[in-house]
Amino acid sequence: MGLDMYLYLQEKETQETIEYSYYRKFNALQGYFVRNYEIENCGKIKLSNEAINKLYLTLNEVRHFPEKANLLMPTFPGPFFGSYEYDRIYHSYINQAACDFYHAKFLDFVKYDLFYTSDW
Repeated sequence: MGLDMYLYLQEKETQETIEYSYYRKFNALQGYFVRNYEIENCGKIKLSNEAINKLYLTLNEVRHFPEKANLLMPTFPGPFFGSYEYDRIYHSYINQAACDFYHAKFLDFVKYDLFYTSDW
């Protein structure tokens, strides 16, 4: 049991879904989506290229200025959401997500939609 989050692609023509990225107990990312999109448990949101770029810039700023982590991507409390420390694990999640969202900026949005969803 715990917080699981997914980015997945959905092919527009066939509706086939492909897992793009997976995060486990990265509560700061869940908090970002709750604060900015009011996403609920098991909810999903379609991400625009603008939303992807905005999140990438935020994640990248945390990578380069880790002292701003609590301001830009604060931890988010919840049941079985993992650690609330700004430690090595937190920053490894930030790095992974920054890479994922960087590459997502170059997806073929004519062919695919990108979604975020979570479950706990």
